[in-house]
Amino acid sequence: MTVFALADCNNFFVSCERLFRPALEGRPVVVLSGNDGCVISRSEEAKALGLGMGVPFFEVRALCAERGVEALSANHELYADLSRRVSAVLRRHAPVVEGYSIDESFLTLPADGTQEARARALREEVRRWTGITVSVGLGPTKALAKLASDRAKKAGGVLSLLDPGVRERLLAELPVEQVWGIARRSADRLAAHGARTAAEFAALDDAVLRKTLGVGGLRLARELRGQSCLTLAESAPERRSVTVSRTFGRPVGALAALEAAVASFAARAAERARRHGLKAGSVSVFVGWREDGRAVSDAADARLPPTADGAALIRAAKSLAERCFVEGRSYRKAGVVLGALEPDDSPQAELFDDGRPERARRLMKAVDRLNAALGAGALRFASEKVSRSWTPQASRRSPSWTTRWEDLPGVRA
Repeated sequence: MTVFALADCNNFFVSCERLFRPALEGRPVVVLSGNDGCVISRSEEAKALGLGMGVPFFEVRALCAERGVEALSANHELYADLSRRVSAVLRRHAPVVEGYSIDESFLTLPADGTQEARARALREEVRRWTGITVSVGLGPTKALAKLASDRAKKAGGVLSLLDPGVRERLLAELPVEQVWGIARRSADRLAAHGARTAAEFAALDDAVLRKTLGVGGLRLARELRGQSCLTLAESAPERRSVTVSRTFGRPVGALAALEAAVASFAARAAERARRHGLKAGSVSVFVGWREDGRAVSDAADARLPPTADGAALIRAAKSLAERCFVEGRSYRKAGVVLGALEPDDSPQAELFDDGRPERARRLMKAVDRLNAALGAGALRFASEKVSRSWTPQASRRSPSWTTRWEDLPGVRA
């Protein structure tokens, strides 16, 4: 029997911030989304004050000031790097690790009776090597491992649902809407069949489950019964597109500023495509604004010879932004989508190839190497610098302590 484990980084964004700012330990802390809009991560102390996930910051700004809550702008560069470090430790303990999200990973452990000891050793090694605390849930299926990890924080950091008796007691107490994959509307449909707990959901007849929630709901119920239906993905799913978008820090009404934003997004999207060994055969640009109190958007797209050259994709994106631009409009958001992705490992020469694609490929490799060595964004295209008026607000963002030389923390002996 395969034993599934889910390692979940506790309050991950807050934990990353505390790693380099120990004075935040024991204090209520929240991390805010782009433009410091909504709460996207909370410390246990902040949760105890009633600060909800996703609540707009302006609604709780006064409460945060009154109760001494430290509010920080999201630093996704830092979080992504620490997530990679956690994953590297996990891969020392399991042959296959499936990244479920930036702070959660599934893995398998041998069913040899040492699973809980292995989980505790894994947890300690992650904390020792990265400073991040993880909770580990164990189960005979992925759904049960996920359920166990959600409750492991209050069970000493590791919780096993391998024992049928323990599993039955938990499922009997658990409201069905708290089951992984069951949304409110699905819970309402299940309630019509008398299934208000996870145990009652798992006990429903297969035909009822299939009719009510489809094949996905039937598989989930079987997972709760202890029958494994969901396997670990040994490799990441094939990418169909790469998207980079931002909500602007303040409305943008000038074409130059909009083009600068789109150029920056196209450069980041091209970098991501190259990181995954891909090139794009299409590029789309979308822009958004508000009209009569409602959100409105427009988009334009173009085909192009498959490429991961940042300069070529920037030129195409700026041309599309100009096509979308309307004088007098105040744009609040924009984005770039690269599509028609294909592997970049077997370049096909064009009929009248003058060598420029290969030169561009070598140039992009050099840029990526330098940015990896000197820090993200050390080298940028000039068109990204024309205007930064679109830059999202992040006045509370911490330094990128692990990825930028200039942000490395100093120590005085």
